[in-house]
Amino acid sequence: MKDSDVRKGSDVKKGSGAGKEFGVTGEDGWRKKTASILLPFAVYFVAHDLASVLFAFLVGVGRNVFGEGYWGFVEEHSASVHGILNGLSLCTGMAAVWLLAKGEVRWGICGAERRKDGNMCKDSCFFHGTGVRWADYALLVVCAAALAVGMNLLLTLTGLTGMSENYTEISARQYGVPFWLGLLLYGVVSPVAEETVFRGVIYQRMRRYFRAMPAVLLCGILFGFYHGNLVQGVYGCVLGIAITLVCEWYGSLWASVLFHGAANTAVFAVSYGKEAFGGAAAPVWCAGLLMTAAAAGIFMGKMRCGKGEGFGNGKGSEKM
Repeated sequence: MKDSDVRKGSDVKKGSGAGKEFGVTGEDGWRKKTASILLPFAVYFVAHDLASVLFAFLVGVGRNVFGEGYWGFVEEHSASVHGILNGLSLCTGMAAVWLLAKGEVRWGICGAERRKDGNMCKDSCFFHGTGVRWADYALLVVCAAALAVGMNLLLTLTGLTGMSENYTEISARQYGVPFWLGLLLYGVVSPVAEETVFRGVIYQRMRRYFRAMPAVLLCGILFGFYHGNLVQGVYGCVLGIAITLVCEWYGSLWASVLFHGAANTAVFAVSYGKEAFGGAAAPVWCAGLLMTAAAAGIFMGKMRCGKGEGFGNGKGSEKM
C-alpha cells in the first residue's frame, strides 16, 4: 500500500476522535496504520480460537462429570454442539474486539456527519432513519440473496467445492444442525459478530487512512482470507467486497449486518437437505442470479447515492 492512497481530507489531517483515542492518525507511517488495521483482526482471531479450545475442553470435561449418557447425547448431536460452540466463540471474539475498540463501533454511521470528503452518500444513516426508503432495503436483501446463491452455484459448477476437503467437512457440519438453529447461527449470530469486527472496526480504520475503493477491496480480501480455505476464501472475498460497499453506501453497520444475514440465510435455506441446487439447470440459475445481483447492486447504489453524490464522486473527494 502506498502512502499516496492515504486520504488527505481535513478529517484525516486533524485526526478523527477515534484516531486520537487510539494514538493513530492519517499522517502516521504505514507501519502504524497496518498495525492499527490488523490488531482488531488478530485479537478477534486469537480470542475466537482460544474460546473454541476452552469450550471444547469444557464439553470434554462434562463426560467425567455427567457420565456416558451425556457423552452419547453430545456425539449424537455433534453438529449442533459444534455449531453452538462456534457461535459462542464468535461472540467471544466480537466481545474482545469490542473491549479493544468500543469507542469506534457505531451502529449508526451518518455519512454527512462522519465524513466531509464527499465519499459517502448524504443523509444515509439508517440508525437515525434519515433518507431511508423501504425499497433500499428490499433491493439490499434481493442483491444479497441472489449474489450468495449465485456465487455458491458458480463455485460448484467450476468444481472448486469438490477440491477442498476442509470445505467439505465444514459444509457437512453446517448443514448437520436443525434448520431453526442454522437460521439463528448463520442468519443472526455470525453476521452480527463478524460485521462488528470487519465493518464496525477494521473497515472504519481503513477508511480513515485510505480512499473508498482501496479500503473496500482490502476489507473484502481480508474477510475472504479469514475464512481459511480456498472455496470460502473466494466466496468470502466477493461477499466481503459487496458487504463493504453496502456499508459505504448506506453509512450504516446495520445495513451490512442485514446484507450478511440475508446472504447466509438464503444459501442455508436453499441448500438445506439437498445435495445440489438447480440440477441440470444450474448454469442458467447461476447466470440469472448473478445478473439479478448485479442489477440490484447498480440500482441500490443509484438509489442510495443519487446523481453526483455517489461513491467517490462527491464534491471535494479525491478521484479514485
